[in-house]
Amino acid sequence: MKLLSRYLLKELVIPLVVWVVFLFLLLFVMQFLRGTDVILGSAVTLEDLGRLIFYLAPHFLMMALPIAFLLAILLGLGRLSEDRELTALQALGIGPAKLLAGPLAIGVVLSGLMVLLTSTAEPWGLTSVKAFVAEIIKKNVVGDVKSGVFYEDLSNLTLYAETVSEEDHRWTNVLLHDDRDTSAPVLMLARNGQVNTNTAGQVLTLQLGDGEAHRANQGTSSYAVVTFQQGDIAVGVENTLGRGNRFRSPKEELTPSELLQAAAEAERTGGDPRSFLMALHNRMGNALAPLSFALLATPLAIGRRQGGRAWGYLLTLGAYVLFYVLMRLFEQMGQQGKLPVLLAGQLANILFCAVGLVAMYRVSRSGTVR
Repeated sequence: MKLLSRYLLKELVIPLVVWVVFLFLLLFVMQFLRGTDVILGSAVTLEDLGRLIFYLAPHFLMMALPIAFLLAILLGLGRLSEDRELTALQALGIGPAKLLAGPLAIGVVLSGLMVLLTSTAEPWGLTSVKAFVAEIIKKNVVGDVKSGVFYEDLSNLTLYAETVSEEDHRWTNVLLHDDRDTSAPVLMLARNGQVNTNTAGQVLTLQLGDGEAHRANQGTSSYAVVTFQQGDIAVGVENTLGRGNRFRSPKEELTPSELLQAAAEAERTGGDPRSFLMALHNRMGNALAPLSFALLATPLAIGRRQGGRAWGYLLTLGAYVLFYVLMRLFEQMGQQGKLPVLLAGQLANILFCAVGLVAMYRVSRSGTVR
């Protein structure tokens, strides 16, 4: 039995590792393509890319592990079924139910790892990556503003400098058009300017000196001109990040204890704590997905005969999409109060487990031979 267990684990662990690496790289490439305007800035180095991957790794692993595990079971055990190896094992008295031990053991390990990641590393990584990319944007603005070229990479802002000093990157004869308030856009003209890179957080500060600001109200005929010796224009870079990189919602940047504290605070102030509680239980439901995937995928894999890898890919895609849709459906029902939040967070796993147990019962009754 020890030899059999090692053999079955090998059939699952090797494809699991391969698919995790493949999906991890795929997710990073997709994120990279969506944020080329930030990641390919003039100030970005290979070290910056390495830090970005490090911060995003827990989040990408949370997405890659469940689907990679599902693929590993369907393809790994499916190959044994197609090659009649499971039939030989059944002839030796090893039924389909005993083959469930390996996938379940791996599922327990993966679920424990995902609970740890989603409770600690993922919130930390998502928080760190937003602050880190904000700093990259600040450095990019310093390096990407060129003499006589309009710079438009900041949301609803257009920046122009007649000359840019190569030594300290100071601008002279600056034009800044601020269209963030579309009803009253602002045109600023200044003798000099620069980026203040000392400000921490997700705020970019443009410092302009010896200039004037022109503000027109499109709803009326009013027009105002203000002169200034020094003006600081604060630009939040979250919108810029959101345009190039769709990072996760703030709730996913909170640890479970912080979500519970936020829910308690919302209830104490008369608000609705369900959104915070639902975020917590939905996160735990996703972390426990490998267990339900093991129960569902094992009988499906050992009970099939035809279709090969194409069948495994198609079934994996269909099962994961269905799981995702159910999770979102039950999440909405939990937030609306139609289901208890604890049940809503785990109901997709419960349904998958129930279907898996029924499928395992049918396979055990009929055997692997059809």
